Amino acid sequence: MALEAGAEVWVPCDAEIWRPGLVLGFEDTSAGEVVVVEVKGKGSGKGHRPIVTREEVRVPRPKATGSCQLHLRNEVLRSNRGALELQDLGLLPLLHEPAVLHALQLRFQQDAIYTLTGPMLLAVNPFKALPQLYGAERLEAVIRQIRPEAQEKEPEEPHIYAVAKAAYEGVWHRAVGQTVLVSGESGAGKTETTKFVMRFLALAGAGGAEASMSTVERQVLDSIPVLEALGNAKTLRNENSSRFGKYIELQFKAAASAPRLVGAHTHTYLLEKVRVVHQQERERSFHIFYQLLAAAEREEQGSTSVCGVPIQEPLSSLQVESFRYLRGSKCWTLDEDVDEAQLFDATVKGMRHFGLEEHLPGILQTLLAVLHLGNVTFEVPKTNSEASAAELCAPLCNALGLDPQKLEAAFCTRTMQAPGEGVITMPNTVEKAADSRDSLARHLYDALFTFVVARINATVSETGGAAWSKAKSKLLPFVGVLDIFGFEFFEQNSLEQLFINFTNELLQQYFNEVIFEHEAELYRREGIQWDPLDFPDNHAIVDLVGKAPMGILPMLDEECITTGGSSEKWCSKLCKAHGSHGHFGVVKLNQHNFIVRHFAGPVEYMSKSFVEKNRDALGADLVKCLKASSKPFVQQLVSAADRSFGTTAETTAQGATRRTRAKRYTVASEFQGQLQNLMERIRATEPHFVRCIKPNAQSSAGIFERRGVVQQLQYQGVLQAIEVSRVGFPVRLKHRQAVMEFKCLTADRAVEAQAARGQLAAAAKLLFEGLTEPSSPMSPRTPRTPKTPIAPQTPRTPRRASVAATSGAAVCAKGTWAVGKTLVFLKREAVEALSHALSKCRRLAAVQLEAFARGRLQRRRFVALRRAVLRLQCAARVRLARRRVAELRRNRAARVLQSWRRGQVARTAAERQRRAVAFVQAWAKARSLRRRLLRQKAAARRLQRFWCRRMLTVHIKRRVASAVAAQRLWRGHRGRQRAEQQRLDDFRKRRAAHLILQAWRHSIVHRVLEKDLDEFFGQAGKDAINQKIQSRLQVSSRGQLHATVGFLRAKVQRSQRRLQKLRAQEEALQAVGVVEPLEQKIERIVWDKKRGLQRTERQKQQDMRKIMERASSRPLLMQQADSLVRAKRRALFRVRNALRAAGVREVSRHFADDELEEMERCEDGEKESYGYTTGTEPVTDAITQGSLFRP
Repeated sequence: MALEAGAEVWVPCDAEIWRPGLVLGFEDTSAGEVVVVEVKGKGSGKGHRPIVTREEVRVPRPKATGSCQLHLRNEVLRSNRGALELQDLGLLPLLHEPAVLHALQLRFQQDAIYTLTGPMLLAVNPFKALPQLYGAERLEAVIRQIRPEAQEKEPEEPHIYAVAKAAYEGVWHRAVGQTVLVSGESGAGKTETTKFVMRFLALAGAGGAEASMSTVERQVLDSIPVLEALGNAKTLRNENSSRFGKYIELQFKAAASAPRLVGAHTHTYLLEKVRVVHQQERERSFHIFYQLLAAAEREEQGSTSVCGVPIQEPLSSLQVESFRYLRGSKCWTLDEDVDEAQLFDATVKGMRHFGLEEHLPGILQTLLAVLHLGNVTFEVPKTNSEASAAELCAPLCNALGLDPQKLEAAFCTRTMQAPGEGVITMPNTVEKAADSRDSLARHLYDALFTFVVARINATVSETGGAAWSKAKSKLLPFVGVLDIFGFEFFEQNSLEQLFINFTNELLQQYFNEVIFEHEAELYRREGIQWDPLDFPDNHAIVDLVGKAPMGILPMLDEECITTGGSSEKWCSKLCKAHGSHGHFGVVKLNQHNFIVRHFAGPVEYMSKSFVEKNRDALGADLVKCLKASSKPFVQQLVSAADRSFGTTAETTAQGATRRTRAKRYTVASEFQGQLQNLMERIRATEPHFVRCIKPNAQSSAGIFERRGVVQQLQYQGVLQAIEVSRVGFPVRLKHRQAVMEFKCLTADRAVEAQAARGQLAAAAKLLFEGLTEPSSPMSPRTPRTPKTPIAPQTPRTPRRASVAATSGAAVCAKGTWAVGKTLVFLKREAVEALSHALSKCRRLAAVQLEAFARGRLQRRRFVALRRAVLRLQCAARVRLARRRVAELRRNRAARVLQSWRRGQVARTAAERQRRAVAFVQAWAKARSLRRRLLRQKAAARRLQRFWCRRMLTVHIKRRVASAVAAQRLWRGHRGRQRAEQQRLDDFRKRRAAHLILQAWRHSIVHRVLEKDLDEFFGQAGKDAINQKIQSRLQVSSRGQLHATVGFLRAKVQRSQRRLQKLRAQEEALQAVGVVEPLEQKIERIVWDKKRGLQRTERQKQQDMRKIMERASSRPLLMQQADSLVRAKRRALFRVRNALRAAGVREVSRHFADDELEEMERCEDGEKESYGYTTGTEPVTDAITQGSLFRP
């Protein structure tokens, strides 16, 4: 590939695999020439993201070959629209790995999941519902497009329905068998794609309406869930991964309008039997086990049947956790919200449709027997360390109809025929016994799976269970649908991966042959001569693995029949025999591993247990034990197939059946036989290839992981197919595209003339013939220089510069190009030469265009500069004129301002003189007025002094008279108030003493009687409470009552003594003459307030002022009075609290509200001295007299 500066290329990237770049140039380094490419960002590895950064990378370019790790970009794939319009990637001019990856990603983002690549359909799993692709309307529309007779095939939109339609038309019109080969890794959508194909073929003859489907057509579709339940399982990559290969032959019969589906025959391959006994973590065994247990858990307690099928063990014991074969992976449920009990109902219903009603009990018992086999344990007997003893469970023996002792003997011992000694019995170790148990579980499940498939074929197949053959003239050729494993490689690869990868090698070999035939047909149709030896194949890898006698699998079979053969010896023989083979590799650090370089990449296989897995031996003792089963269904399983656990059935000439020892059986020989049969069937049909691709490992919608997709393209042989298809003439261009692209390389006008007349093929041939043969030199014409730099002229287009004419040498060599009927074919050498010549021509044209553009830009610049100068001159003159006018205007304005200013100064001076005169006059007048005012003020003061002395004398006389009258009135009022207060105090004392005595006696009686009766009061009624109190009174003595009263009386006496002490202090203060007058005045004020006398605020203030003046004259006495009042208040509070504690709850009722309010004030000293003596005298008198506590 010839690269030039400015070319858009794809650059390798660790994160995104490939990312777009732009060639900047080339550099010579010590390591060789490198290409400098500018790329966008550093890549993210998942889809397209906005990238704003740019960087330069350097890609090595060896000088010898001129090749590098870069690929040119296709013009059509630079937009989403171009990618959507491109239905077939085979039409790309440049078809390579980055082009395929980029096209798939652009189409995936637009929900265009199907893309053609020649004869192959690429299907990217969207992981979301797309009704517009699979709806009933779309299906009916495709079915209506089916042509009743063979016509020329037109390009169609890539779709799985289009593949099924092509297969249907091939059977109908050409009477040729068809095969749809569906491949891909787990989770890529193979099973769903197979369903779409079968659904289309079943509805094609019915006109697209499900109501018009026949019973057989419905049975064909109903067989899918049965096979999925028995053969599918959950893996790390897929919830419903098919763990077996199947080839379904859909049988058709000619009808009046169109062929109808009348039957189907299913061939199965490579069932993953090892999944029955072992699964990786986070994987599951086959769906049927979990569906059966879910349905059993759903049944009612005590039921003995599941979905109407009787079983012989309690359902309560059927739990996933109770079976060792299922609980080892620690994954028992599906991530999706699926009701497995309902799926089991559908599976059982499907089995009944296929005539398995009478065998359902046996099928379920066999499934449970397989699960119970995992619970069989072995231990070493104490007497023999080389032997083993089994611990069997009763449900296992009942399910298989076997004697427990015989089954234990078959597990723990083996019989051998020794020459001259007869039959001898040898014990099995614990390991061998466990291997026999697991082998029995695998063979039982395989036999059950084979039996169900055979019954489905017998019911659905038009040939009665036999495969289709040309002898069946009433049937049309079949349409085969192959759904098989894709290429696999893991960290540890064993015999199963070798079988799967060898199958993919054979399919890839066949695919290469189909691509070869497709290319040959294309070249023949285009009339191109080509060399078939240029096309590569993988024949060497196929021979390495399968060719006898030195192939890997034949040598494995030979090692299995060799005495003392082992996997280590077999691996050593392989390394010696194929150590120099180009597709075989030896692992130096691990002698027991070897490498096979497949078409998809090298895979390292671990030879451990290869020989044991290939033998897959089931002991003769176990076979004999199973044949002796009491269950007819188990006996039928053992003898159903042609090969029944190491024996085969033969029919003699007399019609009798005898069972003889078959040829040594190995898994590899059986696999090769099945594979050979499969390839023979496929080669006898027309193939249709479908490659399913999983866009991301998370199975999430909208995510496209480029690395994973490229690996799948490589493993599925898509990239190798591209290499095979483009090995001859890798670049194909349509006539118009080739002429328009390369006509600039020649100066021959005949090419344009032929193209103008529409003869594009002749124009292309003439063009490339001219580029192949040297022509006379011709120099390009330069553009004409304009005469004057002032008036610009429209430039003329320069003449074409022909590279071939300029150099005088041929651009392309003979044989590197070919012109067909519709396409131009180019080899890599021609593409490189044409790209180089095209770049050179474009550079010459670019130089001419640059010269012309520069001249045009200079002329435009000169014209613009001249216009700018004229504008500047005009602007300068205008500016000068405006300055002159402005100066004249300023002069005139100055004169106006000067005249106005002079007038203003004269007016200001005159005004100043007038104000001065007025000010002097005002000052003189004010002086005389001030003198007059002073004389008047002096006279007024003399009059005021006289009048004040006169009025003061009058006021003093009036005040003395008023004071005498006020004193007289006050003393009379005070005397009456005290007399009234004395009467009220006497009444209150008597009343309070009476009430307090009653309350006290009442509380004492109830307190004595209510002791320890609280719990009884909370549970009994009123009558019971009264009865209880009466009984308590009868049993209580007067001594108990008097003791209680005596305690309270002592407490009150202590309070009385404290109160007397306080009164003595108060009387001492009264003798001094301080407290009594002050207290009397406060009591009078309070009494007036209680009696409702309304006095004026002024009188109250005067009274309080007098009181405070007197109090302030004796501060020490006031402090003593305050302390005395506080002591009295505390004493009264203690008395009240003591009464309440003693049970006298009603004491607060006999105190006035205002008195209690004053007693409960805060200790700030405001108004705390009045109101206590009056309110507490009845209580203290009663305490002093001792009448309060009399019984």
